[in-house]
Amino acid sequence: MPGADRNLCKVCIGGDEMEGAKVSSRCAANHNERYYGNMGALRCLVGSPSGRSFGDVAFLEHHNLLKNIESWAMGYTLNDFELLCLDGRRVAVTDWADCNLGPVPPNIVMTRPVTTTKIYDFLMKSQVRQKMGKDCYPFHLFHSQKYGESDLLFKDATQYLVHTSHLGYQSILGEPFFQLAESVFNCTHAGNVT
Repeated sequence: MPGADRNLCKVCIGGDEMEGAKVSSRCAANHNERYYGNMGALRCLVGSPSGRSFGDVAFLEHHNLLKNIESWAMGYTLNDFELLCLDGRRVAVTDWADCNLGPVPPNIVMTRPVTTTKIYDFLMKSQVRQKMGKDCYPFHLFHSQKYGESDLLFKDATQYLVHTSHLGYQSILGEPFFQLAESVFNCTHAGNVT
């Protein structure tokens, strides 16, 4: 990309390093890097308290954007951000339903055929225990903040799991996403290159 740094890791900041730490979290592909994931993309866009920012655009899921602006982006309100629509318009972040890059397909748990039943049973039982509020059960599928992280096993925004073995991948991905993915592989050449 013209004008971009050759090494994007130059803008990484890492986490709050513990004194004497043997491994740096700078550019780690996990939440120890403060510019990692949805919240990290927004943090990169907002910048540091000193006013230094590395981002002009952030790609986020709408629920992360609204939640993070309201919770930790001190001094910022929803009015300080706008969405860039596919048709060139700019709209308020609250208009995400009409201005977005398209639906994000759901995450899928895949297993080997010999372990499907065991994994399915474990996940469904864990989900039921969580819904029933069984505090004596220490394992939490969807709420990673109890472990000091976010989005560990599943995204924290996950509400429940659905059994999908009866569905084909096109149904799971959704028709709009499937058509978009298909179009990438059906490109036509604009003309001969000389």
